[in-house]
Amino acid sequence: MGSGCMTFDGLKAVMTNKKELAYRYDLIVTPEWRERFDQVVSENFGLPDEGRFLFLNCGTGSLALEVAQNIKAGEVYALDPIAERLEIARAKAQVKKLDNVVFEEMTGPKTRFSAGEFDAVIADASLINHAGHQNEIEAIAAEMLRVSRREALLLIEAAARGTFDEFFSIYWEALHDCQLEDEALSGLEQLINARPTVSEAEELCRKVGFRNVQSVTTTQEFVFESGSDFIESPLIKDTFLDEWLSIVRPDAAALVRGRLVSIIDQARGDCPFDVSVHGAVISGAN
Repeated sequence: MGSGCMTFDGLKAVMTNKKELAYRYDLIVTPEWRERFDQVVSENFGLPDEGRFLFLNCGTGSLALEVAQNIKAGEVYALDPIAERLEIARAKAQVKKLDNVVFEEMTGPKTRFSAGEFDAVIADASLINHAGHQNEIEAIAAEMLRVSRREALLLIEAAARGTFDEFFSIYWEALHDCQLEDEALSGLEQLINARPTVSEAEELCRKVGFRNVQSVTTTQEFVFESGSDFIESPLIKDTFLDEWLSIVRPDAAALVRGRLVSIIDQARGDCPFDVSVHGAVISGAN
């Protein structure tokens, strides 16, 4: 077999890793992260009790399953780009004996649905974490508007500018200590500014045609016992860390990572390391 081909064992390892990541997402990231945003939806917005619902970036389906279980009549369609997460969601639907929810793989913001199909569309954009964040939110919002009926409820979960600022201050110090400040500073600035402010997110929604745009905001605190606990937590390691470290040379990533742990531990003393997440749910209507 040529060197450019993946062996059976290699393919098996990749598949196993994807499944492991999906289970880690379901067991740890969902309750620690996703459900905090879903709770804002549940506590502040009255979802219809019947009709057709669409969830974009549904994860392992926690909110979609809750809606499917509670509606009096209708259908729920839930999409996510990660097939392994959808397998978990389908298994949960089977356990709950729900036949009114369909989980499908999502290949981009554009979906297979026709215009004006849904009475409510809920999208999660809270884990988008790159320089094209605002463009991706705009693309998702445009698709939500396209597939929804007139007066449909439209909700976007997002993490806003200022999220993880405590970490980014430490990251700048680590880059300085590793003599990488000059070559990585612009990348760090892009990471800091990748997420829109709440007002910018609202304006993106108005731009694509949302009516009656408003938002509910919340600040959530995440607590870690040490620097290594922060870096190795599934929430950080599986969802954000690769993107954060992409701004430094590959041969320097391990050095920067180690320095981050050291600075966090030095700064926290005997106290836990706290980071804050500025969450928002942007609402509108077709």
